[in-house]
Amino acid sequence: MSPVLEARNLRVAYGGNLALDIPHLALKPGELVGVVGANGAGKSTLVNALLGWSRGTPSVSGSIRLDGEEIGHLPPHARVARGLTLVPEGGAVFMRLTVEDNLAAAQAPRGSNRRAHDEAEIYALFPRLKERLHHHASMLSGGERQMLAIARALRLGPRALLLDEPSIGLAPRLVADVLRTVRDLVDEKLSVLLVEQNVRAAIEVVDRLVLLERGRILASGPAAAMRDDPRILAAYLGEAAA
Repeated sequence: MSPVLEARNLRVAYGGNLALDIPHLALKPGELVGVVGANGAGKSTLVNALLGWSRGTPSVSGSIRLDGEEIGHLPPHARVARGLTLVPEGGAVFMRLTVEDNLAAAQAPRGSNRRAHDEAEIYALFPRLKERLHHHASMLSGGERQMLAIARALRLGPRALLLDEPSIGLAPRLVADVLRTVRDLVDEKLSVLLVEQNVRAAIEVVDRLVLLERGRILASGPAAAMRDDPRILAAYLGEAAA
């Protein structure tokens, strides 16, 4: 099965300092891959490089393919138009617009045959958004804004969805709710790359887990196997390795 999203020899450097060095990373159709690691491990650098966006001016090299098409040379808006969508840390919503207007402003490109969620599907996934339909995004809780950010991304009809730390700032119950919804979307054949610092929550929903350390892949494998990896047990699940 060909990957939906694939990176090869992806390297990111800032001022000569190598921040990311990924020989190979692939996301299959209908797969949820979790990328975990400590602060500074390179998780956000990875998803930003995949989308071609950065606050600084890094040197980026390597190949990035979406459904077999090389997109590494394209600017971020062109990658989004082709179906690579990022929900950045903290979400991405228009604070001065209502929930309804935020959703209306997000639409898949005309002529696209990609599956975009309609409003009824969005409200079925996130009933709370329907209740808050006429509230401005600035009036929403952190969890509601995260739901709205994911909903906006789904309206774009993503081929691959990148989620950067969706659990930050959320109560534990909301973390479980958001990640369970992401799992449900993947079960409906959406492909998702999930960057998450909450390893305990992520490992419950992902198919595969990738552990980053200092910009490099330290370990990767099926979630069930990674759950027993001593590095995961000792550093992230609060258990001593046997």
